[in-house]
Amino acid sequence: MEQIQEATLPGSTEELTLAARASRMRFSSVDFVNLPRIAMLASGTPIVNAARRTGLDTSKPFYGQGMAPGLFVADVKSLFETWDTEAVVLDERTVGQVRRGMLVSFETSMRCVNPPKLPPKAPTGDLAKDPYLAFQAGVHRVIVSFDSQWLTTTTAGLTLHDAAKHPQIHSGLGQVMAVSEGGIRVSSLVFGQPQSADQALWNYVVSAGLSIAGDLSADDFRNEFSTSEKISPLAGHSLGKENMERLGVVLLFSEDQVIPGEIDRVVLGQIVRVVPEFRRSLGVAVASLFPPESIGTADLSAHLLVKEPPLWKTFTVPGLAALIKTRNLAVAVISGVTRTQAADLDEAMREGTTAYCGALELDLTLSMHRTLFPEVDRYHVVGAELRLRYSAANRAIDETNNEPWDESLRAWLDEGLFRTVVWEEDEAQSAAEEQEAELIMEAWLRDQRGS
Repeated sequence: MEQIQEATLPGSTEELTLAARASRMRFSSVDFVNLPRIAMLASGTPIVNAARRTGLDTSKPFYGQGMAPGLFVADVKSLFETWDTEAVVLDERTVGQVRRGMLVSFETSMRCVNPPKLPPKAPTGDLAKDPYLAFQAGVHRVIVSFDSQWLTTTTAGLTLHDAAKHPQIHSGLGQVMAVSEGGIRVSSLVFGQPQSADQALWNYVVSAGLSIAGDLSADDFRNEFSTSEKISPLAGHSLGKENMERLGVVLLFSEDQVIPGEIDRVVLGQIVRVVPEFRRSLGVAVASLFPPESIGTADLSAHLLVKEPPLWKTFTVPGLAALIKTRNLAVAVISGVTRTQAADLDEAMREGTTAYCGALELDLTLSMHRTLFPEVDRYHVVGAELRLRYSAANRAIDETNNEPWDESLRAWLDEGLFRTVVWEEDEAQSAAEEQEAELIMEAWLRDQRGS
């Protein structure tokens, strides 16, 4: 078996480089997963772990393993939405330039040739007998071969029999094994049928554990990874004429991909880059995201994103739900930006850090926003000055522990982002902490009198 390569090979053209992207897929059904070859990918470990977690014997194909394959498919869908395997998009633009050994992603209408029979058998190497999917990309005929032993369920096999009669849309990932004049053969690692917006919306409605988030639309559930689904802007994402109204925006990051303090530095660095100095009067808060375990990820996502009029956002409901399910997340809340600046920050973050996941508008009239997102700023950016926020209680604790306050000021000055860095007391937070301390003391005194 040949070693799978995730990097673009030497000699690739600029067009191929531009076509390469994280091959994320939202499946309605995951029909085929070649576990032995997925395990060879650097990003394949979560898929193999999911197989073991759901009780699959990973040394054997799926057929005959009872309910475990179905549990695996249910568990692995969200992983395919968030994994980071880089692949070249195989389409009419790139098909004439791909090379043997490259990883490619694909999505198009395909016909199945030699649909598999039960029980599934190992491939013979003879395409006159073995099952495969086929489609046309420009003047090239593309063959997607697969080992039918790794079809996930019997239903997947029936879908392929349907595709033998009438072409079906499949998306997936594979490795180019052969390139010839007018033809390409790809060995599939994973494929399935992409989920439509209507399917995703229906799935949410019938499975919601909380009251249905109001003003739902199919656009909130569209498959942003699918090329077969007509792409439309996310609700509230279209900017149109510049609106100078100030708002809060929540940036989400994969917390396991950053070191402590990295999000703070990245966010403040991009603020300096994007927001003109004379318009800077911004609050910044950074915190880990702790989703309530009692609430399903789809419910959580819908209640964070869906509102009328639409919030500005870069997420769909299924997309954010998959992130919450599969990753430890952190948030940076920035208050005082315009929608145009929020969009510019989003673009800058995507260019600047792989840990960045996306953004949404903050709306504290939504209870889920108040519950999950920090409300106390850690930083205040005014012009070219950075103000490090503190409360009286914080300062008292740090002084008790002999924490050197000057070091923080010097560290931020050394970053070279701001002309001045100073401390600034959060008087409202200090007052709230003082009131809380008084209540605690009064309760303690009452207990002492009663004892």
